[in-house]
Amino acid sequence: MDYRKLDAALGRAVGAAEGDPGVRDLLVLIRLTEPPSPAQLDELRRAGVGGTDTGRTILTGTLSRQDVETLSEQPWVRSLSLSGSRRPL
Repeated sequence: MDYRKLDAALGRAVGAAEGDPGVRDLLVLIRLTEPPSPAQLDELRRAGVGGTDTGRTILTGTLSRQDVETLSEQPWVRSLSLSGSRRPL
């Protein structure tokens, strides 16, 4: 896993997670270097990422620890962040 691409909160969540590493329980914000190619889209969809049909470079998905590890090692993934709930200012 490329921990340099993970924010601190996601790194802690991945390290602290117990149980089955294939369970999708991490809401993650994914930043890509450029809009994904068809092969990259397939990989993102398999990982549980939604909204992959728009050509965007920022996506969200509910990922497993295995998915986070796989995506963090891809050169076309810029960063992965744990998505939190929004609070009013």
